[in-house]
Amino acid sequence: MNHFFSQTEALPERDSLLTAKSYFSDQKSSGLIEKPIDAARTAILVLGGGLPCTAYTLENGISNAISLTEFSSLNNGVGSFRAIKLPDVAGRLTWLALESQKKDNLSIGNDGDWKKQLDQWKQDRFCGLVEIISTTVHGFAFFWQGEIQKSEIIFSTPQGFTSESPQIESSADSLWEVTTYVHPPSTQAYRCAMLRQGAVDWGHHILSRYREMVGQKLLQLMDRELNRQIQPWQWNIQLEGNVMADSHFFASLNDATHAYRSLFMAMGVQMNFVIGNMLTQRLLNETFALIHPDERAILQSERLIPAAFSE
Repeated sequence: MNHFFSQTEALPERDSLLTAKSYFSDQKSSGLIEKPIDAARTAILVLGGGLPCTAYTLENGISNAISLTEFSSLNNGVGSFRAIKLPDVAGRLTWLALESQKKDNLSIGNDGDWKKQLDQWKQDRFCGLVEIISTTVHGFAFFWQGEIQKSEIIFSTPQGFTSESPQIESSADSLWEVTTYVHPPSTQAYRCAMLRQGAVDWGHHILSRYREMVGQKLLQLMDRELNRQIQPWQWNIQLEGNVMADSHFFASLNDATHAYRSLFMAMGVQMNFVIGNMLTQRLLNETFALIHPDERAILQSERLIPAAFSE
């Protein structure tokens, strides 16, 4: 049984799990390997950027983490398995789902009901992951303070993956099964999601304030220089205008922290050069105070703080 993204075509069959893993490694691609254990259980391996991230067993919709060694040893490494290549956003949201517990199950039958549910989440300032499954769609969306995060939405359709919210509009797709998740705050996947949320939000405020101070042209010059410095790392992070977009699947909190520290350090150096140390420090402090307290807390826990990024 295909538990995730059943609309996505599997990679060509390979003779062993080792060769499947080698494919992801060679391509530096994110993906998923599903391996049936018995009639009730499936083993799942999540890969980020070509590297094995975490493994789980899935039974009756409940996931339990297992070691990578145990994943390889189940069924003695033989038997059928399904390997699919995923966009980074799909990989990291699947990881978050597997690290979390299901909370509410809803059935949504039309676009009007879906809008009402979105309005309710907005009113509740809902924070968390939502999974949607139908006959033609499977995907995830991460909500923060009641709003869907545009960089945290991915759906598999018969036409491929899309980051646009689908519509309930055809008779063949008249019912969505919607699941919300609760996230243990200590899990790597949730901490990575929150760190990403905080870094992107702070980055947006920094870039916006810098543009107010120096103008659009100098902001564009800094964006261009930072994107150039990011390129050798092959992080799927892009700065454009006052937007810092992160579509990368960091398979560990340490990897994500290293990337954001490097980026904010480079940002501080560029701003120091143009506006000087005192104004840079003031800008960083004032924008850090603008982000949500939960975002500040996760950044502070990883020492991603204003004092670290100004000389």
